[in-house]
Amino acid sequence: MARPPLLLVVGMHRSGTSLLGGVLQRLGVALPGETIAGDDHNPEGYFEWDQVVATQERLLIDLERWWPSAQGTLALPAGWLEHPATLDARARLHALLAAEVAAQEGPWAIKDPRCSRLLPLWLALCRELAIPLQIVLAVRNPAEVVASLLRRDGPLTGMDANRAQQLWWRHNLEAIHTAREASLPLAVVDFTRWFDQPAQQLQDLLAALPGLQPSGEQQRHALALIRPEHRRSLEAGQQLVLASPLRRLYARLLRRPVPQRWPSAEPPGRLRRQAPPPLLPSWLEAHPAEWPAWLERHRHFPAPRCWQRFALGPDPVLNVCGPAWTALEPHGCLQRLPLQGLEQRRIDPARCLLHQLRLEPDPRPVATDAGPVELLASVALNLELPPPARAAEWLAHLRGHQVIWDPVPARVLLLRALALPAWWLDPEAPVNGWLQQPAAHDPASWACHLGLAPPEKGALLVCGAAGAIWDRALAQEAAQPMDQGAGPRIDYRPGWPELIIESPAAGLARAGWLQAAALEAERLVVAGAQALPSDWQGLAVAAADPLLLPAEATPAELRALHRGEPLQALAEDRPSPATDSVFAWHSGRVPRASVLVSLFNYADRIEAALASVAAQTAADLELIVVDDASTDQGVETVRAWMQAQLDGPPQTFARLLLLRHRRNTGLAAARNTAFAAAQAPWCFVLDADNALFPAAVTQCLALAEAGAEPLAVVHPLLAVEAEPGRPDEQRTLVRPQSWQKQRLCFENHVDAMALVRRSAWERVGGYTHIEGGWEDFDFWCKLLEAGFYGVQCPQLLAVYRSHAESMSHTATNRSWRALSCTLQARHPWLQLPLATS
Repeated sequence: MARPPLLLVVGMHRSGTSLLGGVLQRLGVALPGETIAGDDHNPEGYFEWDQVVATQERLLIDLERWWPSAQGTLALPAGWLEHPATLDARARLHALLAAEVAAQEGPWAIKDPRCSRLLPLWLALCRELAIPLQIVLAVRNPAEVVASLLRRDGPLTGMDANRAQQLWWRHNLEAIHTAREASLPLAVVDFTRWFDQPAQQLQDLLAALPGLQPSGEQQRHALALIRPEHRRSLEAGQQLVLASPLRRLYARLLRRPVPQRWPSAEPPGRLRRQAPPPLLPSWLEAHPAEWPAWLERHRHFPAPRCWQRFALGPDPVLNVCGPAWTALEPHGCLQRLPLQGLEQRRIDPARCLLHQLRLEPDPRPVATDAGPVELLASVALNLELPPPARAAEWLAHLRGHQVIWDPVPARVLLLRALALPAWWLDPEAPVNGWLQQPAAHDPASWACHLGLAPPEKGALLVCGAAGAIWDRALAQEAAQPMDQGAGPRIDYRPGWPELIIESPAAGLARAGWLQAAALEAERLVVAGAQALPSDWQGLAVAAADPLLLPAEATPAELRALHRGEPLQALAEDRPSPATDSVFAWHSGRVPRASVLVSLFNYADRIEAALASVAAQTAADLELIVVDDASTDQGVETVRAWMQAQLDGPPQTFARLLLLRHRRNTGLAAARNTAFAAAQAPWCFVLDADNALFPAAVTQCLALAEAGAEPLAVVHPLLAVEAEPGRPDEQRTLVRPQSWQKQRLCFENHVDAMALVRRSAWERVGGYTHIEGGWEDFDFWCKLLEAGFYGVQCPQLLAVYRSHAESMSHTATNRSWRALSCTLQARHPWLQLPLATS
C-alpha cells in the first residue's frame, strides 16, 4: 500500500505560509507534532512543528546563513549537505519523520519557510523513508513581504528593504529550482488571491493536490479562516518602491500555467549592494566631541525592543516628555552629577554601576577617564545592553527623552557620561522636593492635565482595564443594591495606562495623583499587567502593598483576595437521579463505539449535532442522548429524530437510546448516566451544541484500538465556529496542544469532545459535579492519577460552537479563580496560576 504524500509548505517568511497551513489543516490534512502558538504577528498560530523549526533554525545558524542576518541572503556554503551540522540536523529530522510516517493514513503536511532553502535535505530524507513528496509554494507580493519584515524584524535584526528583497528572491527561486531538478510537482499559491478570489483559489489548490478530498463542511471552515485583517501590510507595501527584477519575477509566479524557465536564484546585481558602514566608525571613538552631531544624524534608527529592558528605574514623574528638555529648570536641591571631576574623586562609573546592580563586573580593566564608547563597552555584556557596534541606535533612543529621573546614582553617572539628560532622584526621601510641589497635590491640576477626579477614599482603586469578565460582573453589581457586608467599593480607572504624558506638568500631576491614591485608597490594584509598574515602587501605601489583579478576576474575587480569603467551588459526586427511557431501539448487533450526547435546553441546536452523528463513516454506532430535565422541546425533538432514522433508508446505527432525568442534576450526572447505559468499549463525548466531522469516530477509534491498555482518551483537533462578536471569533482551533501531564499541570487544554475508554471511566468513578464547570478537567486529572493517559488525533474532526448561551460563557468564565482553587485542592500536583496568584 502506497504511503500518503507529504505536502511540504515552503516560501519566504511573511508570505502567507501560516495561512496556507491553517487552510490545509481545515481541509483534513494532518499537521504532526507540537505546533508553535500564535503571537501578535500571527494571532492564528504558525502551524509549524516546533522541533522541525528549532532544528532547521539551528542548522542555518551553524551554516552562518541565519535568515534574518546579513549572511542570510548568501547562497548556502559549498558542500553544506556534508557539513557536520547538517548531518546532525539530518539525523534529528530523520528520527522525527520515521516516527510519524507510519501513523499517517492520509495526506499530511509540514510547514516551515526554512525548508525553502533546505529543500535538498528534505529530498534526501524522503527518499530514505520512501515518502511521496509534493511542494506547495506560498508566494506574496514582495512589497507586502518587505513591509511586514521591516515592521517585525527591522528593530531587532537591522533588517532593511534591500536585504528583505534579496531574501524574497532567494527563498522563492531556490525552492523552484530544487523542485524542478528533482521533477517534483510544484503548486504555487498566491497570498493575494485568498482575499480577492477565495473560492476559486481553494478549488485551484484542491486541483493541484488530487489526494485531498475534503467535505463541503471542511471547505466552508477552510474559507472561514480568510479574514481581511490578515493583510496588515497591504497599505505599507503600496508605499514601497521595489527593484524591477522582483516585480517581474512576482508577475511570472502568478502565471497559469507556471513558466518552465526561471532566472538564477542568485539575486541580480541591482539588488545587491555593499554592506553599510559600521554604526560606530573607529574615528568616532577617538573624537568624543563629535558624538552629539553624529547622534543627531542617526536619530532615525529605532530602538530594538530587547534593549528597552534596560530599566531607568522607577518613573514617578516621566521618562519621555518631548524634545525641549533643556527648557526644564531643575530644583536647586537636585543633585547634578556631571562627568567632570570623576578622576579627582577616583570613581569608576562602570564598576560602581555593576556593584549597585549586584552583577559580576567585567574582568577587563576600565580607566577612570574612559570615553563614552569604552564606558558602554565595559558594561554592555553585564546589563544586556546593545553591543558597541549598535550603541548609536540605543543612544539615539535615549536622547529622545526630555528628562530621565533615576534613583541609582551610579547609573546616573553612566547616563551623564553618555551626554544624556539624567538626574538623580531618591524615591524614599525626595530631597529634591519634586513631590512636595503644590501642583502635585492640586485636584485642579489632576483634572486639567489628566482628566482625573480625585481617588475615592477607602475604596479598592483598580488602575487598568480588567477585562470583559470583570466589566460584566461590575455592571451586574452596579445594577443592584450592594450588600453592606460585601466589602470596600471599587474605584475603577481602566484608562490609567493610556494617560498621555507630554509635559513635565502632566508628569508631576500623574505622580501626585498616584501618591494621593496610595494614601487615600484602601488598596492600590493593578489590572492588565504582569508586574507592578516601576512608578508604583517606593510609594507610601496606607493599608497594604499594591496588589496585581489576577487575570479574569471578578470584583467579588478581588475583595476576597484583599481579605486573604481563598475561593472554592462546590464539588461533589452526585448519583444519577431517577431516569425515564423515552426511546429505545436495538438492531441486535454489538456496538463498536458509542456517541454520548448530554442535553439541556438546546432544542434549537440538538438536531445539527445528531445529524453529524448520523453522517459518521463508522458502522455499528450506539447513540445515547441523556436529557437533564430540560424545560424546552428538546426531548420531543430527539425522539422524533430517532424515529425518523428507523422510518427512513437503512442506517448504520446499532442502537439508539434516549433517556431523561426526572430532575436537573448537572452535566456530570448526565454524562455518567450515558456512560452507565453504554454497551460499547469506547464512548465519544459530544455536547448538544457542537458537531462532528464525518470521520471523527473512525479516526479516533483507529488510534484507540491500536493503543495499549492505559490509553484512556483520544482527543482530536477541534475547529472553532463563533457567533459574530464572540471572543472566540478570532480563534481557529480550540487548543492545538497534545495530551501531556506536564501541560495539564497548568491548564486544561483537552476539550470534552473526545473518545473515552468506558472501563477507565468506571475505574475512576466517573465525572464529579463541580459547580460552575471544569468537570472535564477534573476527570482528566482523575484518569492521570489512576495511571491512564491520552493521545491526540492530529486531524480536525469536530466543531466547537462558541455562543452566548454556552455553559462556558454563562457560568465557567465567571468562576475561573474559584474553580482553580477547587481543582488545586482536589489534585495537589496541579500548578494552576489562578489558584496561587
